[in-house]
Amino acid sequence: MARELAPRLKPLGLTEKAEPQWLAQIVRGQIIPILSAMQSSTQTGGPDGRSLVDTAFEFQPTVGDVQKMTVLGNLVQMWQEARALGCFNAEHQFSGAITKGPDAGAQVVFEYIVPLEHAPKFSRDLSNVRLVPPAKSREKGGANAERDLAFGKQLLAVEREVVGMIALRKIENGPPPKKPEPTNNLGQTKEEQLRLFEAEMTLAGDAALKTPSIRLGGRLTEQPMKRNGYQWIYTAELTNLSPHPTEVAVEWWLIGDTEIKHLNYLMAEGEETLKLRSAGIERLEFKTKSKSHYDGRADDLDGLAAKDPMRGKTEPKYRGIVIRVIHGKDKKTVATWTSDATMARSLSDEPGEQYDLDRLPRLYESASK
Repeated sequence: MARELAPRLKPLGLTEKAEPQWLAQIVRGQIIPILSAMQSSTQTGGPDGRSLVDTAFEFQPTVGDVQKMTVLGNLVQMWQEARALGCFNAEHQFSGAITKGPDAGAQVVFEYIVPLEHAPKFSRDLSNVRLVPPAKSREKGGANAERDLAFGKQLLAVEREVVGMIALRKIENGPPPKKPEPTNNLGQTKEEQLRLFEAEMTLAGDAALKTPSIRLGGRLTEQPMKRNGYQWIYTAELTNLSPHPTEVAVEWWLIGDTEIKHLNYLMAEGEETLKLRSAGIERLEFKTKSKSHYDGRADDLDGLAAKDPMRGKTEPKYRGIVIRVIHGKDKKTVATWTSDATMARSLSDEPGEQYDLDRLPRLYESASK
């Protein structure tokens, strides 16, 4: 029974400011179940109430001795007071109703021992709660203000212990592990890659300015789905086949088409600079916006009226991709890749309206070039 009771004894932690709304929550969630368990154990041949709670604390090893003894003392006092007032029913459960004494017929009062204006950090800690009949409550003038404030010294001892144990656990656990830096397929960080690239560039001298030989390929790796934010994702791989390092720019255009008129449009575009060592490999991901971003825009491109019943039934389509790798100040094309032969028309001198990358409607929010 003690093991089952232990979770109820777990401290909720100190608060930064006075939060009186916590009193009702800890009464319902902790104190009432604990008092009922103490009474039931005592009346049904188990450990007495104090022994039960004392044993249950063994399953809360992070609670310090000062806090444990303070909470234990408060709970025993509340339990004994509730028994004296007849607040347990025939099933040994705490009812809150007083059946004995001058306050019979009334409900007991749970209140903070030290008012929160003097102990704001103890808004949700069992160390600072008591049970009294209405006549002895602070509201009715029955509380001993001098004695209550003196109890504040005990709360200060609890606070010092709690803060100290938190600090000790931080020391024992050490600082949180740093998030590992992303690396390439060789396990090198960007900083390491840059350092190696610059060293190789220095060794290559003028050869590094020569036109590189680049192998380029790619494939559509993800269709729209919930886990990727309903995007199309295309992965490209570049390999520097040259015996020297090189710096190139990668231009890319992701193209969609409308469902009705099959009009091409740009779903996304961009340009990235790559520093490739000799035999270096770089993988890039190109992403569209969420599929829903293009819905209305594609319908507009198809000329659908605002109230056309086809709206909402059509879906944007992925059409293909065009990738171009350029080098040097003269922007010489050193490699190209298209998802199919038709898309290759976009790179010709006369691509036609449907494949002219400069003229295609840009249905994304803003150009990234």
